[in-house]
Formats: sequence, structure tokens, C-alpha cells
Amino acid sequence: VDYFSLDVGNNWGAPSYVAPNTYGPAQWAALCAEAGTATDLPILYAGRVGDVATARQVIADGHADLVGVVRALIAEPRLLELAKQGEEGNARPCIGVQDCLSRRVVEHLPFACAVNPHVGREHEGPLPRVEQARSILVIGGGPAGTEVAALAAERGHRVQLWERDDHLGGQLAVAARARMNAPYADWIGWQARRLDALGVEVRFGVDADETAVLEEGTDVVVVATGASPRLPDADGLDQPHVLTAVDVLQGAGVGHRVVVIAEDDRPVPLAVADHLAGAGHAVTVVHGSPDPSPLTNKYTIGGILARLDAEGGRLVPHARLVAVDGPTVHLANVYSGRPFQLDDVDTVVLACGAVPRAGLHTALRGRVSSLHLLGDAFAPRRLVAATRQAFALVAGLD
Repeated sequence: VDYFSLDVGNNWGAPSYVAPNTYGPAQWAALCAEAGTATDLPILYAGRVGDVATARQVIADGHADLVGVVRALIAEPRLLELAKQGEEGNARPCIGVQDCLSRRVVEHLPFACAVNPHVGREHEGPLPRVEQARSILVIGGGPAGTEVAALAAERGHRVQLWERDDHLGGQLAVAARARMNAPYADWIGWQARRLDALGVEVRFGVDADETAVLEEGTDVVVVATGASPRLPDADGLDQPHVLTAVDVLQGAGVGHRVVVIAEDDRPVPLAVADHLAGAGHAVTVVHGSPDPSPLTNKYTIGGILARLDAEGGRLVPHARLVAVDGPTVHLANVYSGRPFQLDDVDTVVLACGAVPRAGLHTALRGRVSSLHLLGDAFAPRRLVAATRQAFALVAGLD
């Protein structure tokens, strides 16, 4: 034996041995140090180390002799090179969404990284510079829009990006407000610096319409206008205490007893529930599927559910929303149809997926020679789908 490599967790536990962002950076490093007192051999620590600064701190604190970094090196293969050059701030950040693990191991899809669409394509080499630059207008500054704008600029195209808000990020910026999603803001900030360094012209406060787009006269138009919250088929949703997950994360007032209606296979319902439970609310998650958020992989969901349970949250499975009548939430079993209800509810939060906002693309169809629909405006999915779709589009813009 030359050294010991120590990690914490198991396949499905809390934590799993590939710990999600529910946990803090290097949370178990001190435990590694305790184990290290039993040997004079070098000790390597691994577990939620996503950047060089955290790795340095583990060693400086004497918790390990070596630090294992895996996901961060997938997101940014040049991580150590940049650190040696004193440029680690330019490293593409790993934000821990676990698609590197989920896609291949759980879903049996090609290996990929949510924030780096080059991953899994290394054998193809980098996208080449174009011989003839084209003018490209991107509408929407969410993950799909920022990624397509940056990739196109890196290839040598002239790129503009219009965003109706005063910041980048789209729905990812909203999601970043949930406590378990705080690292998302790191990637949005990195994208903003990347666009600035590439000379992409970013205009905020532009609610683009077909007239403005046509007057701009660019060669290529990419519509990445995102999506709007989907509402379930139920009565009583127009009451003031019925909110969407977006409303809640943007700061809408929420009462103490909260029911989260989960009709989204992605992590959104659990992220909102976790956020509210952490703020002291009594949270109940109602979901029609056997498990909440089915697309949240087994390596990630344990930590979320453990914290939700510890903070008093509860789950009501196999149920759908029928109606909201003041403080009463009427439900039905999705299989038998048996009606039942939850009483004394202060706030109902709808985390029920999203509907593409593709109206601009429809209006421009047939009027722009090279028109593309991207990201949630094409179909609301996970971050990895948006960045990979952006890569595929830019790869074909020769």
C-alpha cells in the first residue's frame, strides 16, 4: 500500500459517495484527517472539492496530503494549468448538477457535462475558426443563449445577444436563489465574463419583437427565449396564496404551512421545498410519481431528502391536485382516484414544469433565412440539454 484514498458515503445514501451540492465544500475533510492518525502513509481526501481554493484549504488545514478532484476537472480540464498560471478565476466552474454521473450511469446516455459541452467530444478536437464570419443575433440570455453566443464568438462570428432582463442567466438565475443551487450563480458569472472577453455585444432590457429583429438584418437569428411556468389542471389557482416556484424564489411572501405541488420530473420541486424548509416553513411535497423528482438521480436525491426530512418536510406520493379552496387543498390518488384533502394550508406552491415561450420564433418563421429555436424555448429540459444543443448548432454554422 502506497497511500490511502478516502471518500464518504455509498450508492444511494445521504451522502452518496459522489456528493451533491446539498453538502458543503470538502465537508468531510476533518473526518479524513481523523482516519489519517492511524497511519504514517499519505492520505488522499475526495468529496465535494470543486475548485483549487478548496483543495488548498484541505491541505493547509492538515486534513490530507493529497486532494482528489474529479468533477471540477471534467468541467474544466485546464483547471490545474490555470491555477499554476494564477488564473484559476478563469476556470469554468463545476456547479455539481451531476449530469456527468447521471447521464452515463443512470440514464445510459452518452457521457456529458452540463456546463461544458465539449465533454464527451474530446476526440473531435475544438471547434475550428470559421473562414467567413457571419452576423448572429441571439435572443435570450439564459444557459442556451449565452452558450451559443460564446461558442459562436469563439469560432469567429460576430455576435449580439439581447436579454429582456437586466442580468444573464434566465431560469437558471432564478434557480440559483434556492439554497441548494447557489453554485449556479458561479457559472452565470463565468459566462458573463466569457462573453465580455470575446467581445459579444450584450444588450439588456430588450424585449425583442419581430420588427426589431428583422430591422437588425443579421445573417442568423437564434431564439432562446426560455419558458413560462406551467399550471396544472386544477380549480382555484387564481387565489393570492397560490404561487409558482418562480414566484417563491423571486421573493414572494410565503406562509408557514406550505404545500408544494410537484409535477416536474426535474429537481425543481425538491429544490423549492428544501429552500422553504431551510427558511423554517412546514413543507409538504405532493407528487404523483412513486418518487419525487424522478430525473434527480439516486446519487443526488438522498442528500436532499435527508435534509428535507430532518427539517420537518413530508412527502405525499401518488397524488394529484384537484382544487385549492382557501386553506384546503383537495387531492386525489393518481391510481384509484380516491379523494382526500390537506387542511390549514397557508400557501400552495406550484412546481409543475414549464411551457416553451416560442412565439417570437413562430412570428419569424419564413422571414429569416437562418432561424433557430434553442433551449427551453425549444423544450424545457435540464441544463445539459441546453448547452449540448447550443454546441450542435454552432458546430454547423460554417
